[in-house]
Amino acid sequence: MRFKCFATTVFGLEDYAAEECRELIGVDAKPDVGKIMFEADLSRIIRLNLASRTLHRVFVMLARARAETLEDVYRAARSVDYTPFIGRDQSFAVRGERHSRDKPFTSLDMAAAVGRAVIESFKEETGVRLEVNLDQPDVQLYCLIRDSEFILGLDTTGKSLHRRFYRVYHHRAALQPTIAACMLRVAGWRRSEILLDPMCGSGTIPIEAALSALRIAPGAKRLSELAFQKLRFVDSKLVEKILKELEDEFDTGFDPRIIGSDASPKSIDGARRNAEKAGVHEKIRLLVGDVFKLGEWLEESPDHVVMNPPYGIRMGIRKIEEFYEKACRAIAEAAPSARLTAIVSKPTIFARALEKAGYEITFRRQIMYGRLNAFVVSAER
Repeated sequence: MRFKCFATTVFGLEDYAAEECRELIGVDAKPDVGKIMFEADLSRIIRLNLASRTLHRVFVMLARARAETLEDVYRAARSVDYTPFIGRDQSFAVRGERHSRDKPFTSLDMAAAVGRAVIESFKEETGVRLEVNLDQPDVQLYCLIRDSEFILGLDTTGKSLHRRFYRVYHHRAALQPTIAACMLRVAGWRRSEILLDPMCGSGTIPIEAALSALRIAPGAKRLSELAFQKLRFVDSKLVEKILKELEDEFDTGFDPRIIGSDASPKSIDGARRNAEKAGVHEKIRLLVGDVFKLGEWLEESPDHVVMNPPYGIRMGIRKIEEFYEKACRAIAEAAPSARLTAIVSKPTIFARALEKAGYEITFRRQIMYGRLNAFVVSAER
């Protein structure tokens, strides 16, 4: 059976998530605002949860309608038959997000209206009143309204996939792994090419690159946490089969050439701990190194430089334009043929630094990083 589905992802990089979805499960995924839309059977939904590097949560779409009022929301949710998805003895919860300020209700109001609709619809079908459990529900529903479009989905993921299994050291400015994975796609990096992150912090970009190069499915390491494990219509034998297929695809014998450096010994120590937890510590070269002195210690010129440079005062850098100029010049001199891809919060300042170092910008995209407007920029000499 095929389901209409949607999956949330990095706002601004939806096309890269759709591309990955097509590669992983062979469906025609369409980018949308902060999400992608597609149709898939249960096995593909499970595989996507286990293997995706760019998605946050995967949902089975239960309803999609135009809604202006809470009554519209209630009617759309009330029309759904929930019995195939929720067992009589299971609890449920609804999480709501309102992205339309003109609506006369809050996210909590919307979630409450959907919750009431679920209870009434299920009771009408079965005579049983479902239990609500906001802390540890067996089944999680998610409703979203943007402009006047209401979408209701069954959460098959639970805790977001961007919460990788390997994070044992947390850097205060750590990059979200799903953004790192998208940046590697923007860069066009291939696993046979040399990759350098000269400001690697806790190692997110090098680790994500290594997991990709070794074909290691990140969600497979979090199997017990995934929400589909509690869904009654998911066969555990099917999950085991897909997991085995993915594990057979792991290519841990491959030796990528990935380098991560940082001026902070503490950060490099943390990056090594994260890499060890990820099982890729022997596949990445992590070292203490100043980006301004890159030419003194870099042994081979990389094909790609992918990095998350400091944004400014938060990291103790007051003259951020001077910092960017020095860093870009050092990279250009040490790796003149490398494509440079970075995420920054001050794209105009960074663009000037790139231009002074002889780069031409080939890609620029605004994204939402939490509540921060950031930009992914790619450039070549």
